[in-house]
Amino acid sequence: MSATSFTGATLDVGSRVGRYFGLVSMVPALFLVLWSAALATSGAWQGPPHPEWIGPRLGSWSIAGVAWLLLASLATGLFLHPLQFAMTQVLEGYWGHSRVARVLLWARIRHHRRRLQATHKAVARLDDRLVDRIDEVIGQIRRSDPDRVAGLSAEEQARVVLHSPEGNGLGGLLAAGEAAHHAGERYPELDRIMPTRLGNALRREEDRAGGQYGIDAMLTAPHFALVAADKHVQYLKDTRQQMDTSVRLCVVSLLGSLEAAACLLTDGWWLLVALVPYALAYLAYRAAVAAADEYTTAVKTVIDLNRFSLYESLNVERPHDLREERHNNEKLMRVLEGEYVNLRYRKPAAAPPIPPGTP
Repeated sequence: MSATSFTGATLDVGSRVGRYFGLVSMVPALFLVLWSAALATSGAWQGPPHPEWIGPRLGSWSIAGVAWLLLASLATGLFLHPLQFAMTQVLEGYWGHSRVARVLLWARIRHHRRRLQATHKAVARLDDRLVDRIDEVIGQIRRSDPDRVAGLSAEEQARVVLHSPEGNGLGGLLAAGEAAHHAGERYPELDRIMPTRLGNALRREEDRAGGQYGIDAMLTAPHFALVAADKHVQYLKDTRQQMDTSVRLCVVSLLGSLEAAACLLTDGWWLLVALVPYALAYLAYRAAVAAADEYTTAVKTVIDLNRFSLYESLNVERPHDLREERHNNEKLMRVLEGEYVNLRYRKPAAAPPIPPGTP
């Protein structure tokens, strides 16, 4: 088989696997293979690396060499692809129940609990300082121009201050308070804290998504995937793909860092090269956390727009208001969990009358 046809066959296999595999698996796998090739061609496995060897050796590759590079990337991607769920769970903080895992979980969850509690204290402290400063400015206004705040409630007086030149100095306190509040909103309830940022971002919305309607997002996720409009499902898949790609880049970068550390462990300052893929892993992890926020927003949006389609598909009565919807969904969620609950179905539509003389 010629090199050209081998290259074409390799690319053809990659294109048949699909767009999702190409982005989520092939791109991170190609990075890992190229990083391994750079370490190998620099001689890092035999001794101190020689970066000047990388360019000439990689640049002299033939078409067959490029094809083998693509084939190695494809094989690596195929191997990592079934592990996507496991990799995501590891980054979320599902580390098992061994003694080592329990120690790590205790330490990390304790860290995040303390961080959340510190955030709540910071929000309260900043709010108190803001109120005190607003009271000071209101006192100044009353002394200089009492008519501006005469007859206004405390809330209206605060609004006057924040929209006046006298409130220009309060912008820093406002921004700091909003930032602290946003940091606290990134966590679930205190007893549901996970050991990692990604785990907390996903669990927060796992607990909240659909809650205003009485819908369990985790329980009904497969149902929504089948009844939602195609463009809504595609939007959800795109956001999930972004998170999966970031998770995969994080994992392969960590593997690259470990590989570099193993190669350069006895080479002095060259060991610092392992920090390059480690830094990429950190950036990819933070990107995964940001992508998780977008993904969970998509989940909530799909629930908002398609919950009535879910009720119709399950043949349950459409609620008249939110209170009735929550009451109905309390029963519906129990039914979907496998319990027996007396749930009222929709009345069948009346059959159209048969015209006279119809056989």
